Amino acid sequence: MKITFEQIGEQRILVKSGDKVIGHIFSPAGTGEDMPSAIQVCGFDDAFDLWGCGIFYDDKGNPKKDIALHYNQNSNKNTLHTANSCDRCYYPKNNCKCSELRIKNRKDLILDALEEFN
Repeated sequence: MKITFEQIGEQRILVKSGDKVIGHIFSPAGTGEDMPSAIQVCGFDDAFDLWGCGIFYDDKGNPKKDIALHYNQNSNKNTLHTANSCDRCYYPKNNCKCSELRIKNRKDLILDALEEFN
């Protein structure tokens, strides 16, 4: 799947697969957009492999970080959030899946792919 980007404002970018919007990137981050020095990336399936970034450094020569985000074409607009949904994972409160919200390593992604294949 090829991912493209469409800038829709100074601080908003749509993440697309063909004509379908599968995510977006915006700043300020946070549900209330109250974190002005951060970006929020929505719609991805997994975050994996937190690395040191070889391109950006601070003023002391220390490398910054980068992360890979995996998208899938199965993203759709969420219309299911209700008062009974968890405020972090958005599953129903009686089926909360917050423990699944974690950064994975490459091995985890391979194991997940094998589970889907079987």
